[in-house]
Amino acid sequence: MIPDDFPDASFTGGHPFALYERLRAEGGLVRHPRLPMWVAASHAVVHAVASDPAAYRSGGGILIDEIGRPFDTPPTIMHTDPPDHARYRGLVAPAFRPSVMRRLEGEVRARVRALLAPIEAGRPFDVVGELAVPLPLQVICLLLGIPEDDWPRFFRWTEAIIPGAAPELSAEERDTLHLECGTYLLGVAHERRAEPRDDVISQLALAEPAGERLTDMELVMFLIQLLVAGNETTRHSISGGLLAFAENPGQWPADDLPAAIEEILRWTSPVVYFLRAATRPVVLGGQKVEAGEYLMLLYGSANRDAAAFGPDADRFDAARRPEAPGLAFGYGPHFCLGAALARLELRVLLEELADRFTAVATEGVPRYNGSPVVVGLRHCVLKVTGR
Repeated sequence: MIPDDFPDASFTGGHPFALYERLRAEGGLVRHPRLPMWVAASHAVVHAVASDPAAYRSGGGILIDEIGRPFDTPPTIMHTDPPDHARYRGLVAPAFRPSVMRRLEGEVRARVRALLAPIEAGRPFDVVGELAVPLPLQVICLLLGIPEDDWPRFFRWTEAIIPGAAPELSAEERDTLHLECGTYLLGVAHERRAEPRDDVISQLALAEPAGERLTDMELVMFLIQLLVAGNETTRHSISGGLLAFAENPGQWPADDLPAAIEEILRWTSPVVYFLRAATRPVVLGGQKVEAGEYLMLLYGSANRDAAAFGPDADRFDAARRPEAPGLAFGYGPHFCLGAALARLELRVLLEELADRFTAVATEGVPRYNGSPVVVGLRHCVLKVTGR
């Protein structure tokens, strides 16, 4: 049974995996008791929906508001369907090409080494504040072209934008910070139109996807999505992944780094859900879904499905090599553009940590942000053993 208030109050301790397991046992596609939508919990159902944009559209809203209604934004990568989706995606895809990632690796490694320099063997440190927050924030700001002096402001802004990520903020404070972020990004974009540089903001400021430049609202929404997606999700993969190694000490350091990275992404699954709406009547997971009905795709549940990842799917295994695709980055046309960037940051960080430390352990009880949209650690103290 799905709680009436799901997902709003279900993530204070991270993903509600016991609930996910019950939903999968009920067939993987269950009607929400209060909201006019289906909840998709199995890997098979989530994968099927994500793979078929003709049958399940993103336009019309991919998140729900405070009272459970799907809400949309001006057209961006995440909120559009083909053919518009391909046009918008093409605006920023060049910034995430493999050649760009190769050029960026040296900068990422330098920043990882700078962040690791103060971390000493035996000294407890907050992996969130000292590693997981600053690294992806620095890298995405670098890619966007944000002046380095302004980088510290973006942590507070992105916290305010993610629902539930900063519960200490009032609605008015969140609105103010959201407006500050949008105003700042729009100002930088206008500067780039006058004096373009080799960065993502310049690309978007000068882009003409339909023969016209993006409106100010479209431009701001694009930039905010890139900022949040490139910052918050990677942060939680880093912190959650290192906590997983700390709780499974025999697996550190990983012998198979590519497999370990995919397992971290599967295990953490920072994005809780996105919505899709059926474009026609379909039979899915043994249920009849009518045209126009919404489906909430629970990525964290799909990524713990024993039918896809084996009977030990609830165990962290850094050497896991499953045949089923992990869904932490979504799937199909909406597969996350920044996946290669997140993998690069995780790989470089794990390489540098393994060069310095032989073990990682927990100190104290980790705390989660409680967000029903992007879930992850807010505070987590670890301790490392030197070589």
